[in-house]
Amino acid sequence: MDIPKFPELPPLTQEQMEEITKLTFLHRDRFDYEKPFDLLFVFGGSYPMIWETAKKAYDQGLAPLILVTGGYKEGATRHESWTYGKTPESHVIRQKLMELGVPGECIFIEDRSANSLENVLFAKEIFDFTRIRRLLFVCKAYAAGRQWRTLRRHLPGDLYCAPYPAYTSINQEAVTETGWMNRPDHRQIVYGEYLRILYYGRKGDIIPVEQSIPGLPLPGEDGRGEQKKDWP
Repeated sequence: MDIPKFPELPPLTQEQMEEITKLTFLHRDRFDYEKPFDLLFVFGGSYPMIWETAKKAYDQGLAPLILVTGGYKEGATRHESWTYGKTPESHVIRQKLMELGVPGECIFIEDRSANSLENVLFAKEIFDFTRIRRLLFVCKAYAAGRQWRTLRRHLPGDLYCAPYPAYTSINQEAVTETGWMNRPDHRQIVYGEYLRILYYGRKGDIIPVEQSIPGLPLPGEDGRGEQKKDWP
């Protein structure tokens, strides 16, 4: 199944939007930021806010090491400021972090991945996650729920993972947990993230939700959010 970046948007009730917000953005107050983290994990991307947010976390002393992921994916939509051709995203992010003052020896890179699942799987090949106990991760704010479920699915079960969101913009306005419902394009992209959480959970790529939000099933489910027998 191919879920568009801006899928067709159904009518959404206030209750449904609140549930979508919980699943996609996560509530940061449920996480512990008081103790230091061992590693900052950066999901690949072409938006400057990704490396700017990672630099902010590093400057705050939240983690001493950074693992940047991301290769080059043919045909991927990139930020309008991207001028680096087929250079792997992780190479660009690392260079940007160093330009901002982060020591290069603190940064690990994974440069073969083409999606967030591969970000995690290929990172496991270059970094031993069994040696750490607390991980902070940077990703687009509206994708935090899916990325948290990806990390929890594939990294050691006792590893504590918490988000440090990058508020990227769509059409020159940041997509936030309090404002996404006010613009049709922001509604679409956040609703698409909700669908991805359902879909990749069904595939086994991420930790699944128990059921979809009432009235908002994924194609292949019935109206109660329960999986049909013929689900692929």
